[in-house]
Amino acid sequence: MARQRKDSVKRRIGAPARRAQVLRVAGEMFTKDGIDATSMRKIALKAGVSTALLYKHFADKDALLLAIGEGFFEKLMRHMDKAVEGVTDPVKRLRIAMHTYVICGLQNPREYHLTFMTALPRLRRVAEMKAFRERARRGETMADEDVMTGMRCFARLEQAVADVVASKRSRHKDVAAMSEVVWAGGHGLVSLIITHESFGFTETRRLVDMSIDVMLSGLLKA
Repeated sequence: MARQRKDSVKRRIGAPARRAQVLRVAGEMFTKDGIDATSMRKIALKAGVSTALLYKHFADKDALLLAIGEGFFEKLMRHMDKAVEGVTDPVKRLRIAMHTYVICGLQNPREYHLTFMTALPRLRRVAEMKAFRERARRGETMADEDVMTGMRCFARLEQAVADVVASKRSRHKDVAAMSEVVWAGGHGLVSLIITHESFGFTETRRLVDMSIDVMLSGLLKA
């Protein structure tokens, strides 16, 4: 009877909720125990699903990591789009976009770490991002189905930088390089805070605002 009640509870969980549960459990285990030490079987057991069902939706741990990363990028893109909505000044829009990026990363440290600070060259997003960047530099576009959410996020940042350059307020004209510099600044700040939480940093908002000010002052004309 108890087994029947347990199975009934499992059946009542919808597919989206179960997927979210699996990704949450996988993220927690990857962070706590390490990716190599975490098996698909252990993830399935803790998430309350069968190993067969887990493999049906995720071929391997790389697929789980990819899904966690896409989930973070979707959240980031929603926040960035909402934050810059109606903002017409290109410098202000870039500043807001980067502020949103940093805060989103700080508020989602586990997902951020697994998305940006996991060295897995097998991940499909590595090769695809490289191809996306190379095509962007040549002025080429990719089919929508080939463009992952992380690429769309970076494209928004690159467009914000391009708008600053077009406004003639930038000291530099290399949009691709400037975009990488801006992202590197934001990424460095997020990764530093979430990995050295005990350092005793300056109050978060002040530190973020000052970091973005310093970064932009080096890119903008006096």
